Amino acid sequence: MSVQVEASPTGVAAPARRPAGAMAVRALREPGAALTFGLAMLKGHWYRVIFRLLGRRFRAGSRFRVFGRISVRGAGEVVIGDNVAIWGRVNAWTYAPDARIVIEDDVMLSGTRFGCARSIRVGPECIVADAAIRDTDFHSTRADRRNPDAPIRTAPVELLRNVWVGAGAVLLPGTVIGENSVVGASAVCMRSFPADKVILGNPAKVAMPIPTRGGEATDTSPVADGEAAPAVLT
Repeated sequence: MSVQVEASPTGVAAPARRPAGAMAVRALREPGAALTFGLAMLKGHWYRVIFRLLGRRFRAGSRFRVFGRISVRGAGEVVIGDNVAIWGRVNAWTYAPDARIVIEDDVMLSGTRFGCARSIRVGPECIVADAAIRDTDFHSTRADRRNPDAPIRTAPVELLRNVWVGAGAVLLPGTVIGENSVVGASAVCMRSFPADKVILGNPAKVAMPIPTRGGEATDTSPVADGEAAPAVLT
C-alpha cells in the first residue's frame, strides 16, 4: 500500500496527516483541547507574519503550533518543518548570514535556546526541553581570548531522529546525538554519541542502553565509554 507524502520546508518528505474528518470528530469530543490547538495554530500564523515584516529569514511548515513564544534573531535562516509544536520560550538566534537552524518534522520544543553561527539540525520526531544548543563557543578558549585574532571554535550540531534532550542539558559545538538516544537532565555534550543510548553527566558519557520496545533494558554488556550498563532501566 502506498503512503502519500507532502513537501516540507526542511526538504524531508513527511507522511500525510490525519484526515480532516477524524480531526473534526476529536474536536467535538474534546472542545477545550480543540480550542487550545486552534489558538496555537493561529499564533503560529501570526509569528510567520511578524517575522516576515521584521525581515527575518524564517519558514515554517503546516500545523506549526506555538503554545508559548518563539524569538528569531540574527541574519541567518531558521527553517521549521511540518507538525512542530513550541512550548515555553524558544530562542532561535543566529550569528552569521550563512548560519542555519533546521527543525525537522514532528518535533516538540519546550524552552529550547539555540545559538547558531554555522549549522544546527534537529531531526524528525525529537523532543527537546529547555536545553541550550550552541554550535560556537562565542569566545576563544585560549588565554589570549581578548585578541581579535584568537580562534573561536565552531562546529555543526546535529540531533538524529527521535532524540530526547532533557531539561538543563547543554549541547556544545561538534555534538552529534544518535537516533533514539536520550540526553539526561543537565548533561553537557561535546562529541558524537551512538544511537539507542542514555547519555548522562558532565562531561556527558554513555551510561546505559535505552529500554527495549518490548519492556525493560537488560543488556549488561560494556557500553561505548567502557562502563558496564546497569541490568535494568526503569
